[in-house]
Amino acid sequence: KTINLHESLDTTLNLLGHLYENRITVYKHYGTVPPVECYAGQLNQVFMNLLANAAQAIDRKGNVWITTSVENSERGPEVCISIRDDGRGIPEDIIPKVFDPFFTTKDVGEGTGLGLSISYGIIEKHYGELTVTSTVGEGTEFIITIPQKLSSKLQRGVSSNE
Repeated sequence: KTINLHESLDTTLNLLGHLYENRITVYKHYGTVPPVECYAGQLNQVFMNLLANAAQAIDRKGNVWITTSVENSERGPEVCISIRDDGRGIPEDIIPKVFDPFFTTKDVGEGTGLGLSISYGIIEKHYGELTVTSTVGEGTEFIITIPQKLSSKLQRGVSSNE
């Protein structure tokens, strides 16, 4: 399905309004991004996971920055979405584990440890990348990079093992 990425991000923010309201300021730095061909529902699930996690990482008041752009790589045009918060951050020794299924730093009953693992799998299914950088006490940034056109990858028969 072809979607307007910015509309999808805005819809997700509206759905998460209860987590953001009167507490978190969102800064949108939306670049000129053409419509993106993707698995829309799954990509929205990734946005939901990352934006909910960002809100949960901010203890009181804080900020979230969403930046979109198009980059030309050797693989063709790719869309980049950055979601950055100024929350508590992730300790360096935990970063390699954040995409592992069932890994969570949340209290029992607060999270399943599946959100980031599922998100990682969805981005892989889009022939893209999901990366994270974080500094304790300063915040975390997740960067999604996916091809602008999913069908071009599917038509070439790119295997998911590449």
